[in-house]
Amino acid sequence: MADLPKAEEIAALASLLSPGIIILWIRGRFQNSAQLKITDQVISFALFSVAYNAAVYPLFHATSGLQLPHWLWQFLLSFVVPLIISVGIVFFDSSEKFYRFTNWAGLRPTHHEPTAWDYAYRNRAPSYMMVHLTDGSTVSGVWAEGSFASSTAGDRDLLVSQLWHVDTNGVWSEITPQRSMLICGGSIRMVEFISGGENE
Repeated sequence: MADLPKAEEIAALASLLSPGIIILWIRGRFQNSAQLKITDQVISFALFSVAYNAAVYPLFHATSGLQLPHWLWQFLLSFVVPLIISVGIVFFDSSEKFYRFTNWAGLRPTHHEPTAWDYAYRNRAPSYMMVHLTDGSTVSGVWAEGSFASSTAGDRDLLVSQLWHVDTNGVWSEITPQRSMLICGGSIRMVEFISGGENE
């Protein structure tokens, strides 16, 4: 019977993998990517952790400068610095600067937003919208606070928080009493966004 790993060995392995786990987990909270199998996840954690340690580990072994207690050094190396890096990656992704630079350089990398649906609703300002359904009908409303577009790969549900009425002359008027509507993704054929909105 194989010997069980010692607590020190488990702690060492956790410390080794923690940078990759923290960086990929936090970045994954802001991405709608396909969920990998557990074996593939472990491999990804390991690869990111190896790259992280190769880049950062030497900085914590400088022979001069600020000397830290071992526990603080280990905490910074395994948790704090990976956390800072992951938050920086999320902000870098959201800024679109990476894609502007690669477009300028003539490169076309895969975008971190998996679909045009996700890209259209991310950070969308208030605007009027018309949802065209598969049965030929139309739902009009305002994309405002309380509206929500699902970001799961399985379906594309849409919650319109404020329904409006559009008459035959194209004049928009708010429905009273105010109401909202949940539209199942399978019923949506097309969504129009119209400049302006209740809060603009």
